[in-house]
Amino acid sequence: MSAHLQFKGITKSFPGVKALDQVSFSANAGTVHGLLGENGAGKSTLLKILSGQYPPNQGQLLIGGKPCHFANAADAISAGVAIIHQELQYVPYLSVMENLLLGRLPNRFGFVRAGEAMKFVSSRLRTMGVSLNPTTKLKHLSVAQRQMVEICKALLRDAQIIALDEPTSSLSHRETEILFRLVKDLRAAGKTLIYVSHRLDEVFELCDAATIFRDGRTVVSHQSLRGVTREQLVSEMVGREIKDIYDYRVRTLGEPRLEVEALEGSRLAQPASLLLASSCRLTVKTSKSII
Repeated sequence: MSAHLQFKGITKSFPGVKALDQVSFSANAGTVHGLLGENGAGKSTLLKILSGQYPPNQGQLLIGGKPCHFANAADAISAGVAIIHQELQYVPYLSVMENLLLGRLPNRFGFVRAGEAMKFVSSRLRTMGVSLNPTTKLKHLSVAQRQMVEICKALLRDAQIIALDEPTSSLSHRETEILFRLVKDLRAAGKTLIYVSHRLDEVFELCDAATIFRDGRTVVSHQSLRGVTREQLVSEMVGREIKDIYDYRVRTLGEPRLEVEALEGSRLAQPASLLLASSCRLTVKTSKSII
C-alpha cells in the first residue's frame, strides 16, 4: 500500500515555543490514520500546516510523492485536502445549500442557478444518508448539525485527503453512527483520512494505523493497531506507564438498587447505562439537565 501523505521533519516555531519538532510520519491511501496525543501535543498545529494556514519553518509535506508548498488554504483545497476543524467555519445567514457550495455555486452570466444547485445538494445529501434541509439557514441548526454540514462540504469537494479534528465532540449517537459510516465508505473509496480524537474506542473502531504525538514530537507510528492495547497508547501519549488508579480499592457490590439501561437524550452523545448497588455511592454533578 502506497504512502499517499508524508510529513518529513516538519518543524514549526512561534515566539517562545516550538510547537512541532522534526515531525515525520506517513499515511496510506485507503486507510484511516489516527493522530493521538494530549492537549498541546501539536496535533492541531500540524493540521493547520496541512491546510495551508501555517507554513512550516523546516521540513517537507509530500502528497503522492511530490513536495507541496501551500501559501494559503486555497492551495491546499486545490491539492485535494479538506480539514474539518473543531472550530466550525460557516456563514450563519446562508442556507445549508449555499454553505455547502460556497465559492462554487453554479451560475450563468453571473446569476446563480439555484434550482440546479438545490437538486445537486439534495441528491448528494440523500446519498450520504444525512437528513438536512438544504434551504435551512445555518443559524437555525444545532451545533451537531452544523458540524455535519462541514463534513458534507469536504465530501462534496471530492477531497482525496480528509482530516477530522475531534469530529464527534458535539455529535449525537445517531449522527456519530452516520459519521462512522461515511468514514468507512471514504476509506473503501481509497481516500486518505487523518482522524484526531481523544476517544480511544473510536480510534480502535475506525483507525488502521496511528501516530502518537507528545510535546510536539513524534513518539511512535503504529502501521497497524492489531495487537496494540489501550494501555499502550495511553502510556505512549503521557510518557509513563499507567499502572494504578488513584485511591482505587476493590469493593464487593450488594444488590442492585437502581439500574439505567440505554438512556437517550438530546444532550447525550450516546446511550447511557449505569448500575447502582446497595454498597456503592454515586455522585452526579451537573449544572443543568443532560436529558
